[in-house]
Amino acid sequence: MGPRPPTARYVSGIASQVTGTHQLPGVLARSRVYATETGRSGRAGMVVVPQSRHYTVTLRCAPEGTDLVDQTVIDTRVGHLAAWLAALSREPMLVQAQVTVETTPDPGTRLAAEVAATTRPDAPRLARQVLADVVASYPAGTAAVDTRVSLTYAPPGGRNLSHEAMCREVAARLPHLHAGLTAAGGAAVAPLDQHALARIVRAAYDPETEAELVAQPLASLDWSQVGPVATREAWDYYRHDGAVSRTWGMVEAPRGVVFAGTFARLTDPDPQLLRKRVTIVYRPYTASAAARLVEADKRDARFNAAKRPRPSARDLVDVAAAERAAEEEAAGAGVVRFTVLVTATVRTEADLEEASTVVRARAGEARLLLRPMYGCQAATFAAGLPAGLVLATHATIPY
Repeated sequence: MGPRPPTARYVSGIASQVTGTHQLPGVLARSRVYATETGRSGRAGMVVVPQSRHYTVTLRCAPEGTDLVDQTVIDTRVGHLAAWLAALSREPMLVQAQVTVETTPDPGTRLAAEVAATTRPDAPRLARQVLADVVASYPAGTAAVDTRVSLTYAPPGGRNLSHEAMCREVAARLPHLHAGLTAAGGAAVAPLDQHALARIVRAAYDPETEAELVAQPLASLDWSQVGPVATREAWDYYRHDGAVSRTWGMVEAPRGVVFAGTFARLTDPDPQLLRKRVTIVYRPYTASAAARLVEADKRDARFNAAKRPRPSARDLVDVAAAERAAEEEAAGAGVVRFTVLVTATVRTEADLEEASTVVRARAGEARLLLRPMYGCQAATFAAGLPAGLVLATHATIPY
């Protein structure tokens, strides 16, 4: 037998040297959360990663979906989303934006907690009986869907702003971003406070606590306690507390036309999985860099097509796409790098094969080519959390 693959272990709490705390592992170990007032939508939690000087605020929204919606309305929403993405390249200090759709089987605790919190003791008996019947029957086979937009900022070069100053700068930019997301179909947009962020991260590392966290939505959870008790990173999976996860990354984007519902099947709930998290990461180019990029792509596409006596159909399509991109950029469109991370969480390592089958099938429906993130499962798992982890930056930072 060959040697066992290497693993990286992490232990916190009373069995470790950091007794009394459960810090986040890896690149998020030094992260902190600050509360800031937005002036419009309440308080927001700002996750700070000091080694990269990144500040991240997360917005939660409830997308309206496309069921029973006219195609003209869908086209309008897609246009507003394109405008929102183009505006990211002009957003001062913005480093990265990510959209995360997380799905979990709902055992009914969310509905029961909401009904219990909003039902008055003196309500009519019939109304209370109807609500009790709804709580007992409705959750069967349903899933909880959580959609989040995380925006990561960094201080401009040469300026050493304090945490308080950066929090105020970022909070001042949220109203404009709210309006863009609302026009694109993201209803009920609101920033997450530090307690909501802590609950999301805590449940990601230990899904067994989900029911407890939902049943006590007002309970405070300190950021130093959201990490797992122990983790073990293997070559192709990540074990954390009572669950196991595997993360895939995009290798090739869908070729051809990408329709409004291309990624819809990828984000649909899967009852075979304990949790599934699909994250689309956007890193916008500046206007000057975008202009140089599209012109270089156009020259490269023309060169590849001209060096052959008979250009292939793919060469001709690449030339047409590069020229169209250059024209759209000249007309004011933005250029954004993007990738996709998919994390599937199951109970045991034996369930990973079924999870891989499910994810590959979903990716095939989305015309997306994914590969497991070998050797960096812990970092890519953390990149899908609302902490603003910019993987490209941390790949070169000494710790």
